[in-house]
Amino acid sequence: MNKKIFTILLLSVFMLAQFGMASAVAVTGDASITGLPDFSTTASVDVEWAASGMAAGTKNILLWAREYADPANAYMVGDCQLVATINGTSDASGTFTYDYTLSTLALIDGDSVEFTVTVDDSLCAAAAIPAIDSVMGTTYIDAFAPVYVQGYPPSQSLLMPDSYTYACNTFEFWAVATDGAGFTPVYSGFHAWNTFITGTFAPPAPIGPGDALLSWEYTFPSTASGVWTFGVEPEDKSGNIDKKDYFRDAVAIAPEELEECANFTDISGHADETYVRYLATLGLISGFADGSFGPDTTLTRAEAATLLETSNGYDETMLPASAPAGCEFTDVTASDWFAGWVWQACSDGIMNGVGGGLFDPNNLLTRGQIVTIFNNVSETFFVNPLLFGGYINTFNPVTFLYSLPFTYRQSAWTDVSIGAYYAEPVVKAYGWGIAEGTSETTFSPDQPATRGEFAKMLYRAISRID
Repeated sequence: MNKKIFTILLLSVFMLAQFGMASAVAVTGDASITGLPDFSTTASVDVEWAASGMAAGTKNILLWAREYADPANAYMVGDCQLVATINGTSDASGTFTYDYTLSTLALIDGDSVEFTVTVDDSLCAAAAIPAIDSVMGTTYIDAFAPVYVQGYPPSQSLLMPDSYTYACNTFEFWAVATDGAGFTPVYSGFHAWNTFITGTFAPPAPIGPGDALLSWEYTFPSTASGVWTFGVEPEDKSGNIDKKDYFRDAVAIAPEELEECANFTDISGHADETYVRYLATLGLISGFADGSFGPDTTLTRAEAATLLETSNGYDETMLPASAPAGCEFTDVTASDWFAGWVWQACSDGIMNGVGGGLFDPNNLLTRGQIVTIFNNVSETFFVNPLLFGGYINTFNPVTFLYSLPFTYRQSAWTDVSIGAYYAEPVVKAYGWGIAEGTSETTFSPDQPATRGEFAKMLYRAISRID
């Protein structure tokens, strides 16, 4: 053997021997933590462990925990838990649920917990306490379940949303959630909605995406009868689960709920079909004389004013015959079919002009203008649940949620400039689940909106919320 290599090997053996002598304790094997979640609840956490090199005989795998402190605290016998007792096995591994309630730890949201694992001939009470710097893994405490809001099919019912029936047989439940909402120091992130459904002829529940937005579209079977229940149990990645909450709480099927929603010749299979058909059943939108709806065609600002004020409870007999004060536009005259709708939308503060005394009724409505309109609604309408007007003046996202100082979803749009008139409305509309982007990074605020997009945003904006 080469003399140099032999010398290196000899030195290595000597150093290992010195290390073994320096660290000699009542430990009969090597142990490690092989897997630990970044976050856990205040109840427990699953720790993956492994041990090797154990001598023959009965050996105890011990898991120690302590709250993070600066300077570090020593590990305490009261925070040691027996993971496994092994006889005659030199290597072992597994997953152990460390139960915080069996320890002396008093954990609150935002705390961090440090773990280490040892192998010992003794149980916790007589075992060698690990060195103060022997941390093998850390987890943070997320003590709160997700916070969320649920959207029910639009309605003016005086009943609670989970008790009323729907206008026709196809509808969307939707919800938007966050695990933080600015309330918790640390949080693990949203994990799952855990939808459930009970009722006659109930197929497996359709599960929405496992992120911050749930879209649950459903059609009652024609043979449906009896009592039906729909609900969710939102859960975060730490395992915190909110209580069961209901979209529909044991409500019997009503005859109108088995009737087909209004239909059009060009809407079948379209991404916005459910919204278009449901709103048409409510009489809030309509198609063309040939029986089509044109979901992918654009709409004008005058058409948008008409649709919005229809949702606000107006019909043609209730509209002003002349321009109210402050709503005189040089491009809107009394002979225009849209004049009364435009004047009413202006008077209600829903839609404003574009400057220079113009309303621009025949120009195309953009996505940025739509969300700005919803923001106008939020700043104009005061919700009184006992004095419902149209669908806009109910408990819905734009008349209630927009007043809150946070949103449930955030995104950094590359095409929404700070200071743009639609910047804050875009943040709110996306944050409350009313509008989606055109990609993960773009909102396309200057892009003309399609009639289908408008129907989806309107459905969400006037949905009842709980």
